[in-house]
Amino acid sequence: MTEKSRLRIEAEQVIEYLDFMGLLNAYGHARVVGSVALDLIVKRDIDIHVLVLLRDIMDMAQHLMSVLLKAEGVSEVTVKDYRERASIKVGIDEYQGESGPWSIDIWLTTDVSTTGFTLVDELEESLDGDMREVVLTIKRHYHIRDLLQNGLSSLIYRAVTEGGVQNANEFEQWLARTQLRKQDRDSILSSLTRRPKKAPKESDP
Repeated sequence: MTEKSRLRIEAEQVIEYLDFMGLLNAYGHARVVGSVALDLIVKRDIDIHVLVLLRDIMDMAQHLMSVLLKAEGVSEVTVKDYRERASIKVGIDEYQGESGPWSIDIWLTTDVSTTGFTLVDELEESLDGDMREVVLTIKRHYHIRDLLQNGLSSLIYRAVTEGGVQNANEFEQWLARTQLRKQDRDSILSSLTRRPKKAPKESDP
């Protein structure tokens, strides 16, 4: 891993300020995953996955929500039920950081297969400097069009490391010929073909 980017440092400061990792680890195994863990941040999103071992996930979600709502700078916390996947997502849509607002998603689950732990470990091993630059370029391409969502980043990582794609055009060709679960394909195609909203401001590197 190269020297940490400014955005990764800022994300870690946000997590430290909100001070909930100790609480999460008290009931299981919590890790930062996704773009922050990999230092491939294009949009200000923080993803934390928790393998819950010692508490009912609904009880933990309610407890976590009450803790977060007491934190300075947090005005709204959302809870989404994914119990068909043995999971619940607790989210903060907007938390002001030094460079702009961050969204924070905390995924609580009793099923380790729904976490991003293994993916992060594999990508930390396989991504070299050139691949990282390609990933960032492709992610920026979709982010400025407000299309970097619905798991697209994970597919970009896979396309670059496994498929050797070099740009957004090659990524879409890879996507068209790659076998995905129907629900994943439908979600991604819906994102890429919908009319984008006003383009978001790109995060500084």
